[in-house]
Amino acid sequence: MATIKFILQSKTDSSNIYVRYSISRTINLKRKTGLIIDAKDWNEKKAQPILRNEDLKGLNYKLDDLAKHLDTAYNNAISEGIELTGDWLQLQIDIFNNKTPIVELDVLTNYIQKYIDDAPYKQNQKKELGLSAGRVANIRLFKKTIIRYQDAVLKGKSVLIKNINLKFVEDYKLWLFGKGYSTNYVGKNIANIRTICLDASKNDIEISTQIKNIKGLSEQKPPEQIIYLSEAEQELIKNTTLMREALINTRKWLLLGCLIGQRGGDLLNITDKNIKELNGIKIIELKQQKTGKLVAIPLLPDALEIIENGLPYKISLTKFNEYLKDVCEIAGLIEPTTGRKKEKNNAPTIKKVFLKHELISSHVCRRSFATNFYGRIPTPVLMNITAHGSERMFLSYIGKTTYDNAYQMLEYFSKLAPREKTPQMEVIRNTGIK
Repeated sequence: MATIKFILQSKTDSSNIYVRYSISRTINLKRKTGLIIDAKDWNEKKAQPILRNEDLKGLNYKLDDLAKHLDTAYNNAISEGIELTGDWLQLQIDIFNNKTPIVELDVLTNYIQKYIDDAPYKQNQKKELGLSAGRVANIRLFKKTIIRYQDAVLKGKSVLIKNINLKFVEDYKLWLFGKGYSTNYVGKNIANIRTICLDASKNDIEISTQIKNIKGLSEQKPPEQIIYLSEAEQELIKNTTLMREALINTRKWLLLGCLIGQRGGDLLNITDKNIKELNGIKIIELKQQKTGKLVAIPLLPDALEIIENGLPYKISLTKFNEYLKDVCEIAGLIEPTTGRKKEKNNAPTIKKVFLKHELISSHVCRRSFATNFYGRIPTPVLMNITAHGSERMFLSYIGKTTYDNAYQMLEYFSKLAPREKTPQMEVIRNTGIK
């Protein structure tokens, strides 16, 4: 015979009252009733409130009514052949509390997972089918951050999509900033909230009317310290004695990466097939994974020296990032440096002071190339190799401004003409173009 018992699972002044519904030896259901009580007012032996005042008596009456409601629902379910599950019990409690039953996709984290599952069939920014691996990874990280927010702020309570409004977004944003997350990361989270909610609306999930008023972050971030390896640091790394073959191999990839300016994934996928000769000059030709762009990078003498006995052997990006820190630590790159890094796997980056070698990852190759060769190689040529979409993005990437670019241009002009003469523009011929 089915039995109902009300229990507490905590000893706080706002403990949730649970109902345990034992239907058979194999079916034991338990859910929150939606009612709370100070644990000091609970009679554990009788499984009911201590009837010391009118409020507690009223709470006891309500629990009795819930028990009667569940008994009626149980009898109806048996006669109609309805399966008795935790979801069935939750539905009966919601009906008793006059709540609109919550379906699975009303829950934000559930809908985020649906969005991830549907990623191969969604249109990307290129109007093609399938979201990129990077975009899917970003959404997964967003889901994990929401779960952390639920645990830390909402005491484990799920966020419902229909309750996401401007106040929720503001509270969530302040929590993220309070955790030390970057403006860029917070902005991505806010954008993801808007994206998920609008997608849910297309599937008839109720959303707040305020969703379209959610704005991205427009705060100007102060420039952060650019983490790169100077040529002197690269020389130091080159001359450092390393005992492990894995670290020697990693050093080769690192120094080569600083001379060809590619992302870690593209760098580590280079094989002998990518090395070609063009007009007597050796180049590396590859198709970039992220952009799909075909680039050709001339191999400088230092790069040729690194690969004269063959390319470094294959290594995973994860191991590369791990060994890079070891190589740079042995090389003595231990000065305190402000930067961002993940302190736990799959967690957002945190800004604080680290030892420099702790901040080194595969990304240092591309940034070191762009920074060290800026002003020595024309910016459009550098941008073509690093695959930056605009000069503004490129300058920001290496910590420069448009003024730095102007000074570079002025220096270039000064070499073309004597200082006492002002460069003049002259019409050579009329092209007839209007």
